Amino acid sequence: MRKLVVSMVQSVDGYINGPGHEPLIPEWSSDLDQWTFDMIERFDTLLYGRAAWQEMAAFWPNAETNPETPEPQRKLANFMNGSRKIVFSRTLQDADAWQNSTLANHGIETVVEDLRKGQGKDMVIFAGAAFAQEAMRADVVDEIWLLTVPLLFGHGTRLFDGHTFRTNLMLTEAKQMDTGAVSTRYVRVRTS
Repeated sequence: MRKLVVSMVQSVDGYINGPGHEPLIPEWSSDLDQWTFDMIERFDTLLYGRAAWQEMAAFWPNAETNPETPEPQRKLANFMNGSRKIVFSRTLQDADAWQNSTLANHGIETVVEDLRKGQGKDMVIFAGAAFAQEAMRADVVDEIWLLTVPLLFGHGTRLFDGHTFRTNLMLTEAKQMDTGAVSTRYVRVRTS
């Protein structure tokens, strides 16, 4: 059965964006290349809330063909652009701004349940703290992958700020990367 993974980059103090909503971009390295390759191999469907999807749609389509984009990032851009993308929004009229994107026609619980029954690789929430929290509240997240960069932001958007759910996790992988970042993977432990 297909799984849903939340995969995010965060600072040591738990922020995914800075005070001015600037993205937290990890230092590119050979270890990050491998982290990216692992993601490309594991997923084929990306789930987004509206705001994160719009930010990604403004960047990734051009990154794939931009000659200034480093080769490893071009491979990631190819994955981002070629993957199926489902956008959860009450205000968007269409998802034409980014190829292979469709608007969700139901709530996240129903969409994920339907996707689990289908063929394909696993699904990932790659951006958007509010949407990741919504998925956690809906109890549809199976794993959490964090890339924690050695940086303190102090302010901004926290990945799990203000949530009201308690979730038991089991660490399945922890790896220090060549940049000092730490990659961790957790599986949700379901008690019922």
